[in-house]
Amino acid sequence: MNKGNRLRQAGYFVFGIFSVFGTLSSCQSQQELKTEQYYVEGLQIYQMNCANCHQENGEGLANLYPAITDSKLFSNEKELARLIKYGTKSNVEDHRPMPANLNLKDLEIAEVITFLKVKWGKDSVYTDTETVIKALEYQQ
Repeated sequence: MNKGNRLRQAGYFVFGIFSVFGTLSSCQSQQELKTEQYYVEGLQIYQMNCANCHQENGEGLANLYPAITDSKLFSNEKELARLIKYGTKSNVEDHRPMPANLNLKDLEIAEVITFLKVKWGKDSVYTDTETVIKALEYQQ
C-alpha cells in the first residue's frame, strides 16, 4: 500500500470517528451534556475536598463526619451551596464542624452540588452557577 492510500484510509478513519461521536452527542440535549460535564468535574472536586471526611461512598465516619448519601439538603441547593462554601461553625448532631471551602469558585460549587444530587440525591439536572451566586449573595 502506498503512502497516498494510507493517508486516505487514515482520513476516512478520522472522519468516521468524528461522525460517530457527532451522532452520539447530538442524541443528548444540552442539559444532559452539561449535567454529565458538571458531574465529572464535581466528582473530582468532591474527591479532593470532601471524600477525606465524608468518604468516597458518602457514608461518613461514625460520629465524626455525617453521611451525605441520604441528606435532606439535596432538595435545597441554596442551603447546600452555603454549607459547601462556608462550612459549619459548631458541632451539628454530635459531628465535628465542617471547614469552609472559601477557595472554591461558584462554578466548582455548582459542579459539586450536581455530583452530590446525581450520585445520591436521585436527581438528573445540573445546578447552574446562578443558583450558587444567589445563594452566596444571600449569605454575605
